[in-house]
Amino acid sequence: MLIHRVEPGETLEDITSRYGVSLRDVLRYNELASKDVIVPGIALLLPKGPPLNVIRHEVRPGDTLTRLAQRYGVSIDAIANWNPGLSAQGALPPGTTVNIPGTRTDRFPIVVNAYLVPSGNENDTNILQDVSDLTYVCAFSYRVQPTGDLDPPKDRTMLTAAKKFQIAPLATLTNFNGNQFRPDVAHAILHSPSLMRRVIDQAVRICEEKGYQGINVDFEHMHPGDREAYTAFVRALAAALRPRGYSVSLALGPKSSDEPDAPWMGAFDYAALGDAVDFVMLMTYEWGWVGGPPMPVAPADRVKEVLEYATGVIDPKKILMGMSLYGYDWPLPYVKGRTRASSIANNDAQNLAIAERVPVDWDQTAASPHFQYETAGTKHVVWFDDALSAAVKLALVDAFGLRGVSLWVLGNEFPQLWYLLKDGYKLEKV
Repeated sequence: MLIHRVEPGETLEDITSRYGVSLRDVLRYNELASKDVIVPGIALLLPKGPPLNVIRHEVRPGDTLTRLAQRYGVSIDAIANWNPGLSAQGALPPGTTVNIPGTRTDRFPIVVNAYLVPSGNENDTNILQDVSDLTYVCAFSYRVQPTGDLDPPKDRTMLTAAKKFQIAPLATLTNFNGNQFRPDVAHAILHSPSLMRRVIDQAVRICEEKGYQGINVDFEHMHPGDREAYTAFVRALAAALRPRGYSVSLALGPKSSDEPDAPWMGAFDYAALGDAVDFVMLMTYEWGWVGGPPMPVAPADRVKEVLEYATGVIDPKKILMGMSLYGYDWPLPYVKGRTRASSIANNDAQNLAIAERVPVDWDQTAASPHFQYETAGTKHVVWFDDALSAAVKLALVDAFGLRGVSLWVLGNEFPQLWYLLKDGYKLEKV
């Protein structure tokens, strides 16, 4: 496959003619809302050539695009297209990361997990049919109550569809109450042997009775002081489930160092937890979030920092890198504590830029696209992921030898990612 970033003045006819691909395929692979309008900066996935790879080159003193083109055997124009804003003339700033177009010679196997908030209707079936190459689907969520009971989602239709499409279902246990994660609920469970046993017994029961193939735990915003108690809970859960043939996995907040007293992240002992479970889903997203300042949701440089730390204390073959299927749309100006962003599917963000006829810009460090538009007198900024930013992050799976990826959250359209996964890897089933 190829990725082409639309340049000023180009049309879809120009691009399809240049690469020898059909307009129909370009529209399908990118789910473009218009066959007549395109805007600069959109990254188009083109169904041509061998499996795509991104080579991430860190600039050294004296590097130029000309020298990089000679070194990697690609054209200067191809490198420039993938790195808007970098000058084709003269030396590049040392330390800058340049994206080099490459191809993949080995399609190695990975697992792909995705979270789904079940609706309880046929929409669950339709979603899983569209992404039937999934390895796992996590039902979000079985909400742990202060009594130790589990409040289930409407998962019957999801479970039937998962079986039909040979997707292994996992039940996600959370301390979420529908609006926020509750550290007090987690604390109460973790420090009561009877409540902890009740939660574990019910986890075993839902696997046995409903057909879940494992339990995924997503406790968030826990008190740092609950670190050892949380690890003990996970070990006890694994001791109950694994001998019965069920997997145990965890969603872990992203961190680049271990600070046991840090709010929220301090409760995650990466080394001990990674040793206790079958695999972990690193939540390498939400740097840009609904209540925060406008910024990339999953900046590549931050994701890399997390992986550098995580792979040093957890077996890389147990790690699934988190990827977001959505971006955020912030009204401007941003006012801390008052401005709230709205979530937008990555594909919808791309088509919003086209509808508004505004160019898409590129953040080189974060490897993230973004754009601004105005409606009803209010300016907005949108950060999202596109084909190139997704390919950049998938290159980290290769670089760190990870087990695979975990996607949040199904129901958000991002067709380019699915094509990249099927193009570049062998997607496993269990």
